[in-house]
Amino acid sequence: MADMHIQSPRQAGFLSRLLPPLMGRDQVARFMPQLHIVLFCMMMLISLVPIAAFYTWVGRDSFRRELASVHDAHLIIAKNLSSALSRYATDAKTVFRMAVMNADLLRDTGTYQQALANFHICHIFILDGQNNQIDMLEGQTSHHADLPEAGLMQELRETAVAAKGEVVISGIRNHGGTPHFFIVQSLSGDRMALAPLSPKYVIDLQKSIAFGERGHSMVVDQFGHVVAHPNAHWQEISKDASKLSVVDAMIRGGTGVMQFYSPPMQADMIAGFTQVPETGWGVMVPQPISELAARASQVQRAALVVALVQLMMGAVLSWKMASWLSRPIRSIAMAAGMLSRGGFRTRIGALPRYAPAELVQTAEAFDGMVDAIEQMTGRLQFALAEAEKISSERAKLLEAAQAANAAKSQFVSMVSHELRTPLTSIKGSLDLLGTRISGDMPEPARKLLDVAIRNGDRLSTMIDDLLDLEKLDAGKLRFSYEQVDLDQLTRDAIETNQGYGALAGVRFDYTPPEAPILAEVDASRIEQVLANLLSNAAKFSDEGQSVEIRLEARGDSAVLTVADHGVGVAEHVGDSIFDAFVQADSSDTRSAGGSGLGLSIARMIVWHHHGSLTYDSVPGEGTTFEIEIPLNQPGAK
Repeated sequence: MADMHIQSPRQAGFLSRLLPPLMGRDQVARFMPQLHIVLFCMMMLISLVPIAAFYTWVGRDSFRRELASVHDAHLIIAKNLSSALSRYATDAKTVFRMAVMNADLLRDTGTYQQALANFHICHIFILDGQNNQIDMLEGQTSHHADLPEAGLMQELRETAVAAKGEVVISGIRNHGGTPHFFIVQSLSGDRMALAPLSPKYVIDLQKSIAFGERGHSMVVDQFGHVVAHPNAHWQEISKDASKLSVVDAMIRGGTGVMQFYSPPMQADMIAGFTQVPETGWGVMVPQPISELAARASQVQRAALVVALVQLMMGAVLSWKMASWLSRPIRSIAMAAGMLSRGGFRTRIGALPRYAPAELVQTAEAFDGMVDAIEQMTGRLQFALAEAEKISSERAKLLEAAQAANAAKSQFVSMVSHELRTPLTSIKGSLDLLGTRISGDMPEPARKLLDVAIRNGDRLSTMIDDLLDLEKLDAGKLRFSYEQVDLDQLTRDAIETNQGYGALAGVRFDYTPPEAPILAEVDASRIEQVLANLLSNAAKFSDEGQSVEIRLEARGDSAVLTVADHGVGVAEHVGDSIFDAFVQADSSDTRSAGGSGLGLSIARMIVWHHHGSLTYDSVPGEGTTFEIEIPLNQPGAK
């Protein structure tokens, strides 16, 4: 079969468009976006972040610039308006003062009347101490010449007296149905000069200042009452606006820029404000913040156009870049798909010009891998055939091993039972012989009888161990659990094995617990474990040494330790000491006897009590075995 090569990227792209309709249901379910789509989306996402940041920054920066321009421009307008009103108030007070001082000279001329009319001074009244009119100079004849009502008159007199001869302009007051200021001055002999002053100049000046859609100016008197405002009703009733934070700042002499909410405009405003020094009037130039935001939005919309152009350019470049990167990868993916379907002769071949070096290396590595797979396939097929042959042989060997193990167990059980009956008879005869005629025997015969009795006991113990091990392996050894005082159980075990210890010349030293320790255990089996540990400790200890036994409660467990000072266990033995038929000294010349089953059986018995049997040993110094049995887990595993 000729080698198969992958088509060019253009052909591969054509095939990739044909593949989805041909895919099975499982393949359609696993269908994922193509690589060039993923790359394109990632590149666009990377492009969108700086573009979005640029768009957001332009919006915030343009709004910040609008606020900065308001801070400068509106404050300048407010100061200019304050300056104009300051000149007007100064001139009005000067004309008033001159008219009062030269009333007799000017009465017969029309010059003073024109001057009063130019400054919207209605009439000048000269009043005595009881507020009775004693003289009057006519100003704007269109205004009525009535005196203020009594309460207002008294307030104006107090204002004039407090000024101590200075000309003062009062706050805005209702006079004759319309708002008026009053110019007052105290004269000699409790006399007072008083003139209503129309706010027409202030209103006209306020109307002349307008910008944007709702930008305007506003003038309040020294008490925060509206003098001039686009809201005609507020102006007519001299609305008390002193509660507004910006108005409060103005009448207290402040100058600056402030943001606040305007009830008549129903909008958040920003205003430059200041005070007219000569009168205490407040002047501010407010504008809705929404208008600033609208102007900033125009700049932001222009930035959006720029951002969209950048995004379109980035999309075109990203698509081309993604396609350029994905074509070689599609070729490699198609080759891998053919390889997965058994096309071991599939090769990628040469990639398009200017393909990334990493992809070229990947394609070359892929072709090399396919070559190696093709070679390995043949070797693997041969190896599989050999493995099947070996597996068949191993199965036969395993079956034979299992049969041998079963036969071994059956043999051990049978031999143990068959040996027990004659051994019991032999032991009984030897014990009887030793009891009745040992005293009449010669010394050599008596020694031979003792040897026979000891070896009979040893052989009986070995048979018991073999039977126990066989039952434990087969899961036939039964346990009878009951609540037992572990202290008494330990004392009984020590007393039972005391004779063996005396025979070895070793004494048992027991340290009981501070308080009784009760646990649900099989007492006979735990005594069997202790007997094994005590006999081992005595067996491997020198004559005259002691074996320390300690019982204590440790948390939720009872811990019983048996420590000797004998030869110890070699380091290389490790946990194999608990394996069946293993002793610490396995040489033929070992001085201590035993089958090597005791520790294995002991650990399995402890394991059936949910406990553990461990040891720690230092060669030449001794060995310590530790039994740990949980107090709160009765019953066998």
